[in-house]
Amino acid sequence: MLENIVAQFVDNTQNYLIRPFGNGHIHDTYRIKNSESGKPDLLLQKINREVFPEPEKLMENILITTEFLKSRVPDTQQLSVIPTRGGAAFFKDDAGDYWRMYPFFTDLIAYDLPHEDPAVALIQIESAGAAFGQFATDLRELPVEKIAPVLPDFHRVTWRLEQLQAAIQADSVDRVAEVGREISLVKKLIPKMTLLDAWLDMEMIPRRICHNDTKFNNVLFDENQQAKVVIDLDTVMPGCIHFDYGDGLRTAAVTAPEDAVERVTVDWDRYDAFHRGYLSVTKEWLTPFEVETLPLAAPTLTYIMGVRFLTDYLQGDTYYKTNGPLQNLRRAQAQLKLAQLFLLKP
Repeated sequence: MLENIVAQFVDNTQNYLIRPFGNGHIHDTYRIKNSESGKPDLLLQKINREVFPEPEKLMENILITTEFLKSRVPDTQQLSVIPTRGGAAFFKDDAGDYWRMYPFFTDLIAYDLPHEDPAVALIQIESAGAAFGQFATDLRELPVEKIAPVLPDFHRVTWRLEQLQAAIQADSVDRVAEVGREISLVKKLIPKMTLLDAWLDMEMIPRRICHNDTKFNNVLFDENQQAKVVIDLDTVMPGCIHFDYGDGLRTAAVTAPEDAVERVTVDWDRYDAFHRGYLSVTKEWLTPFEVETLPLAAPTLTYIMGVRFLTDYLQGDTYYKTNGPLQNLRRAQAQLKLAQLFLLKP
């Protein structure tokens, strides 16, 4: 089966070894290793149609984004779409599934968490902040209307709260009774966590093309711990700069995996490192109000993830991949804990 998919993109499939790759929540991903000396490896993905119901629109967004970036910074390493042998951006199989292929950056590496050595971690985090900031800077002149909102309201707090309320009312897997403390905390934080929605609605914050998923593992590093390539462009959509800044801090400034609720906390040195990196390339064009309101970005984006994990838990773990029946609950608890900590930024 997979060999037939790979054959849509390359000749001589016998030269390739197919292996599952990564630990992403959404897509099925495979490393296509080339046995020919000096030939590059490839990355194959089956797009999750439950999450992205319009794969063709998704791929159009990615093509527009990558081609625009190539035109602006042609001499840098960047993610690019490898077309099928027929020249298409994707392959649709007989089951209706969509497949795409990217280059595999063999000389670069992604990390789920910053390095355990604090000094190395700070280097990585500041560089990651600069990479995500540069991504926003390079896309600053791409008209917002050219990119379709493939996941409307993706970071809209009020919409995420509506989803949670629906899950509470349905209680489809009889879990609501055990999460009363988490639901109460979500409600307690609503006044502060909906400010970003209000500022966007009042156009106090400009809409820009954003990555919208700036997790620490969505940037690739070289051997010197310098961030080189921003990856995972599925959620590139109109939004605001707070989305990328806040989500970057959500994973770069913390000290444990996203489900380690007892151990997770905010490292303020890491927070400041990401802030320095991001602002080093964006401060010249951000508006004063954008900069002034950045401290609310990390708590808001972390809160959103807590609400999303809690919603998925109440729905029976239908969205995120889990390794056990309590993982989404622990993820939600950790994110809500972090949201409160981020609000205490010195």
